[in-house]
Amino acid sequence: MHAEKLPPQTFHRVRPPYRVAKRRPVKIRRLVKTKNTKLILPQLKYKNILILVAILMTASWVITLPFRGRTASQTPQPTPQTSVSPTLVPPYVRPVPQQTPEDLGFAYNVRRQPPLRYNPQLQEIVDELVKISEEKGLPTEPLSISLIDVRSQDVHTFAGYQSQEVRYPASVSKLFWMAAFYGAVKKGLIEDESKFHEDLRAMMQKSHNDSASKILDAITDTKSGSKLEGKDLEKWLDKRKSVNNFFHKAGYKNLIVSTKNYPRYSPSQEGPVGRDRQLRKKDGKFLRNLISTDQAARLMYEIYTRQAVSRQYSTRMAYLLTRDLRPEVWQNDPYNGIKGFLGESLPTKIYFGSKVGFTSKHRMDVAFVRTLDDKAIYILAIFAEDIAYARDEEIFPKLSRHVYDRMMALNGQ
Repeated sequence: MHAEKLPPQTFHRVRPPYRVAKRRPVKIRRLVKTKNTKLILPQLKYKNILILVAILMTASWVITLPFRGRTASQTPQPTPQTSVSPTLVPPYVRPVPQQTPEDLGFAYNVRRQPPLRYNPQLQEIVDELVKISEEKGLPTEPLSISLIDVRSQDVHTFAGYQSQEVRYPASVSKLFWMAAFYGAVKKGLIEDESKFHEDLRAMMQKSHNDSASKILDAITDTKSGSKLEGKDLEKWLDKRKSVNNFFHKAGYKNLIVSTKNYPRYSPSQEGPVGRDRQLRKKDGKFLRNLISTDQAARLMYEIYTRQAVSRQYSTRMAYLLTRDLRPEVWQNDPYNGIKGFLGESLPTKIYFGSKVGFTSKHRMDVAFVRTLDDKAIYILAIFAEDIAYARDEEIFPKLSRHVYDRMMALNGQ
């Protein structure tokens, strides 16, 4: 490599002074031309600078190549703390990562169906539940079942029976109002969240219809009242139906959660009146809320994988869903949501979260179950639209216990 040629004036020889007398020969030190760094950069051409930058970027890419594609470290799952009632601490299930959704206005944030894989073994369990119902003389046409196994960290699996059939959910609709409420809070549509805390608790833990009415009004910025006409009615209907669109934009097809639950006590109403009745009329038909067990199980799945609205709000929702299965806690509570439903037959020392629905003609429940040793972690949703199921307080506990025993045995293998 040759040193770059510099201007001749950069160096000069030191000549010895003239002397008459004889003098020793003077040793002239050899001069070595050194690079002047102050002159190099100005002399580099623009093309050379670009080449240098490209070389540096290529080197950086090669150095970091082994680290590309590595997954982020997993969030450690919380371990039960025996000193703080381990059965009442909502657990966390690791979700499959999803891209950040685009802003669609007031809309649920999880836009695609859970990445679940069909499992024939789970289907056998579901089919056994249908057979148990038949053996008790109960009709299976009005029955829907969804089962999701979330124990594995690699893949979550599902099975079902008439699981996409939309049915009247009774108070299970309050599960969706809870999610929509926190979606409205995050979007800034509800400014003072704190004033609704007591209504949220009453709605989810006592299934109180008056509190649920206040929550739905807050979500949609509407109020019940006398009949409306013309543009006033259309505006009110659009605002109330916005809670349906909130979920429709996220793939919850054919879902309706825009009508209130009755009876209400303040004011006293056995059924919808005024504009609420106008809402439920379409093409001469009287419409009600409609949800499938797949949709109920999906929302429960997204809450416990901490995806619903946000991780923070999912945790709040999980606490509102938490149930204490110890009989001394719920037996004297008329609004317990345990007796006659999926939690009654299960061991007390597990984590259990649920939302039930019940009328004189319906029995509904969706639950998240997790044992403290993690041998079974699953979501079970059962809807039964028939008076025979409403009158039978043993069928749901029996079906639930069967699923629990089979899941423990299945995962024990």
